[in-house]
Amino acid sequence: MANKKHTLKYRKELYYIFLIMVVGGIFLLSFIGPGGYLELKKARLELQQQSARVDELRRSNAERMQTIEALRSDNEAIERHARKKGYGRENEIIQQLPEDSED
Repeated sequence: MANKKHTLKYRKELYYIFLIMVVGGIFLLSFIGPGGYLELKKARLELQQQSARVDELRRSNAERMQTIEALRSDNEAIERHARKKGYGRENEIIQQLPEDSED
C-alpha cells in the first residue's frame, strides 16, 4: 500500500514537471519563435522607420511642387532660379567667386 502511494505521488510529480515544461516551451516559442514577440517588435520598428521615410518624402515632394508652381507663375522665381544656375541678362557680366573652403 505504501508502495502504491509512493508510485502515485511520483507520477503526479512527473505530470506536473511535464506540464511545467510544456507551458514553458510554449511560452519560449511564442517569445523567440517564428512570428513571436521579438519578430513583432522588429517589424514595428521597421514600420516606424518606413513611415518616417514616407513622411520625409511627402514633405520633399510638397516643397518641389511649390517650387514648380512658383516657376510656372512667378517671373521673379524664374529669374532667381536662372541666376542660381549661372545665367544672366543680356550684356550682363557675372562674377562667380569660389566658395569658402573651411581648413
